[in-house]
Amino acid sequence: PWDRSRDNTGEQLRSAMAENPYLHVLVQSGYYDGGTNYFDAKYTMWNMDPSGNLRDRLSFKAYRSGHMMYLRTEDLETSNEDIRQFIERSIPEEGTPAKY
Repeated sequence: PWDRSRDNTGEQLRSAMAENPYLHVLVQSGYYDGGTNYFDAKYTMWNMDPSGNLRDRLSFKAYRSGHMMYLRTEDLETSNEDIRQFIERSIPEEGTPAKY
C-alpha cells in the first residue's frame, strides 16, 4: 500500500519551481478520471501559486475522457498538440534570463 503520510505534492512542486526558474509544468487531466481526480489536480495548482507568480510556467489542460486520455481519439490528438505547444513555449530563447 501507498504511504501518503508525507504527501504534499503541491508544496513539493512549488519548492522545485522556486529553485529552478526554468522548470515548467503541464498537468493533463481527464474530467472523468477516477484515479487522479481532475478537481484535486486543479485545486493543488490553485493553492500552490496564490500570488500568481508561477502562472507563466504552469499549464493545465483538461479532456473529455478518463484516466487514459489516449484511448479517446479526439483527446489523443488534442493532448499531443497540447504537449507540442507546451514544449515550444517552455524552451527559452537564447539569452533570455530565467524568470523567478
